[in-house]
Amino acid sequence: MTEPAPYDPTLYKGSAAYYLRGRPPYSLALRKTLAMECGLDGTGRLLDVGCGPGVLAVELAPLVDEAVGLDPDADMLTEAAQHAQRQRVTNVRWVQGLAEQLPDIVRGRFRLVTFGQSFHRTERERVAEAVYDLLEPGGSIALVAHTVDDRPVPEGPGYPNIPHEAILALIDKYLGPRLRAGRGFVSMPADSWQDALGRTPLRSRASTVRSGTAGHRPGH
Repeated sequence: MTEPAPYDPTLYKGSAAYYLRGRPPYSLALRKTLAMECGLDGTGRLLDVGCGPGVLAVELAPLVDEAVGLDPDADMLTEAAQHAQRQRVTNVRWVQGLAEQLPDIVRGRFRLVTFGQSFHRTERERVAEAVYDLLEPGGSIALVAHTVDDRPVPEGPGYPNIPHEAILALIDKYLGPRLRAGRGFVSMPADSWQDALGRTPLRSRASTVRSGTAGHRPGH
């Protein structure tokens, strides 16, 4: 089992302003899927851990009474607040801090806790156990991630398939086989999210839901 190194404050230095337009969007069906799977009906609270520039928090905020975005990067939170303002979303607030500081840094209970491609960067078991204690009865944790498997291909000419293997080979050629980030390297977990959750109180309630991208929803 491999867990990430301590947080590097330079991890996303200089990238916050480019995240919203440079990172691939989540599935258009994601909000509807999570609303159905997690019983989001305009009540309750949402916590988005590792929220970055607020992509998930802003998208899902209309489905709850209050949304909270948590991220250790101040520049990301600035972008998130501006994103919410542009989208006229007013029921979301932003908290600077690490997932490992839960539950002390965020109080109260939550209907849904989301991780948008961020769970693997945390001390997974410790964070999952903290999130378990934050969930209201019947609440859910959703691990949301992109996948290239079964991705729909646009119709019509001019849309060649993305050359994923060639891109990875180019990265490997110029940057080496280890993933770089901040002042060091990224250590990806050696086992899956299912394995990590299997060592926590969430172990018996894990399922996988697809909405064009992959959403993983263990209930509580």
